[in-house]
Amino acid sequence: MKINVVYEEKLQIDAQRAFDLTLQWLYGQYKSKIKTSTPPIFIEAKQGTMMTNTGHDPNWRKRIMINFYTLEGNQTLIRVEAIPLARNIFRVEKLKQSWYNGLFSHLFSLLQTGGNSSQQEKTMTPSIVQGLKIKYCKYCGNKIEETAKICPTCGIDIE
Repeated sequence: MKINVVYEEKLQIDAQRAFDLTLQWLYGQYKSKIKTSTPPIFIEAKQGTMMTNTGHDPNWRKRIMINFYTLEGNQTLIRVEAIPLARNIFRVEKLKQSWYNGLFSHLFSLLQTGGNSSQQEKTMTPSIVQGLKIKYCKYCGNKIEETAKICPTCGIDIE
């Protein structure tokens, strides 16, 4: 049985900004392998680890396709389609809820805020090195890009 799990949200964010934040989320938080990327309209990735026997683990291996549709008034419709890479799936509704709660609600929350946080820079300490502004993640201590919203090493939101 082929299962397509679809989540959609209309958010007040520019499509290019949503695309960039989603790529950071995929690379950082969930260490996905990007298969296809067409800025700013489409991303296809594979994400997850070995299959679990329950089939309801949010990190269960899946194919993810994300489309970005530009709407009026600087709004973007984000459509996420996830397809499990296993043959046998039981309790499909439980799987859908698990994936939404475990993965995609975090993505939609990140996009809803536009990557901005009302909190001050609590997770990064800037420093100047050879004329470049370098930031460090407060949680893992690794260097990160000045514009990064998610640490690519530990996957923690940095704003």
